[in-house]
Amino acid sequence: MKKRIESQNFFVSLVTLLLLAFEANQLTVNVSAEQVVSVFASQDAGAIISLIFLNFLNPVMKILSKAQEWSWEFLKSANFWTQVVTVALAGVAIFGLQFPEGAAPELVEAYYSKQFSIISVAIVVNLINPIYHFIKNKQDATQ
Repeated sequence: MKKRIESQNFFVSLVTLLLLAFEANQLTVNVSAEQVVSVFASQDAGAIISLIFLNFLNPVMKILSKAQEWSWEFLKSANFWTQVVTVALAGVAIFGLQFPEGAAPELVEAYYSKQFSIISVAIVVNLINPIYHFIKNKQDATQ
């Protein structure tokens, strides 16, 4: 049985988060998160070095040479926070707690709507309900 931490989707979400920060700072990386994860999963040292050298060297050099000022403005982006919540929920799923599909965008949209009723419903449906059922199923299994 494949361990949950070995899930490619979890690592794709992490790399996507990094790439979103780069893109928000106009630092172009010409590979997708899926390609990055696939190359690292292949454990081919030549492919990994090529990927890093060809795609990440230019943006990193721009930052180091101050030709590109790093900005934290991407932290205001709903897309960035949707990905952060996706990574967090995927990380928790490693321990067996599954959240509904689309939970991350619903939670972020609820927060950005700034309407208490929508936020409350999103939290109950997408966080509290799965946690309750996870705990209840664990208790039922021990009895």
